[in-house]
Amino acid sequence: MKDYHRILNSGKAMDIFLTIEGTILRLRTFILLCIISFALFVGVNFLSAMLPSAMPKQAVAGKRVWQKNNCVSCHSLFGNGGYSAVDLTHITAQRTPAELVEYFVDPPVMRPNKIRRHPALTHEEAQNLVQYLEFVNTIPTLGWPPEPRKAGGGS
Repeated sequence: MKDYHRILNSGKAMDIFLTIEGTILRLRTFILLCIISFALFVGVNFLSAMLPSAMPKQAVAGKRVWQKNNCVSCHSLFGNGGYSAVDLTHITAQRTPAELVEYFVDPPVMRPNKIRRHPALTHEEAQNLVQYLEFVNTIPTLGWPPEPRKAGGGS
């Protein structure tokens, strides 16, 4: 019992109590900040979901056509995707929308095949896909993808 009174009188017990109290206070503050951060995260995500989409609705529908028909297996956008067909990142700068719609609705025979045709789309799907490709063309790429070069020597 004497040891207990000696510890109490020496102030060590008070130091231990203050250390435990400080730890509890820091833990409580940390938990409170976590809860506030999570609430802000949920709130910002909820509010951003209510904002209008950055893509026009017709372009979103065109992206669905792109995904449904698995265009990325042959074509690429921004250099990502298949390499057996042309990159379509800037195709709307090279062709008119009417030409593209006509190509998608009544597709020609694909090179180097003699029989196989490019998959055909309905007129509405073709228009939506062209809108998507026009939207993709508006994204600044800073010259990407680079122009393809032929392999081989020479300058």
